[in-house]
Amino acid sequence: MSPMQWEPPSEPQDTLGQRLDAAARHLLPSFIALLAIIVLSAPLGLPGAAELLPPIMLGSVFFWSLWRPSDMPPLNVFFLGIFMDLIGFTPLGVSAFILLLVHGLASYTRFGLMRLNFLLVWGVFGLIGAAASVLQWALACLFRLHVLDPAPAFFEALLCIGIYPLLSAVSSWFLHILDGKPTS
Repeated sequence: MSPMQWEPPSEPQDTLGQRLDAAARHLLPSFIALLAIIVLSAPLGLPGAAELLPPIMLGSVFFWSLWRPSDMPPLNVFFLGIFMDLIGFTPLGVSAFILLLVHGLASYTRFGLMRLNFLLVWGVFGLIGAAASVLQWALACLFRLHVLDPAPAFFEALLCIGIYPLLSAVSSWFLHILDGKPTS
């Protein structure tokens, strides 16, 4: 029997800097969502900040779960939802549950949605955003044990639909940066 010979790996190993860069790129969407929660929840006097937080989070989770699910894993979505509940004084777990449902729907349908043009994806998100708003309203009614005014849920659904194109454009720009593609 011949002694075992050590062969160096044929592929070059990533340096620590390259691994840290890759980790930072994977955490960037979640970090930006966390910053959005902090900024929109802080008493900065921004008009409509509290109303914009749920639609921005729904749109962010939907976009990243559709186009780059590895950068918005379910555990990050869960912690973002819990943090949103703690900051916004909503019943603990409601936002996490809704964001995880949106993440699951986007991840499940991603290969079909990726083939569609933007207007159809926007329409699908509009339906998901409206359903998420109604679900949040229904859960709020259930926790308070009486029927609340549905106007805020309707307004949130409209905000979801209206803000998604801008959110998608900004997120697409970040996606190109993360991929290292030149912007033109």
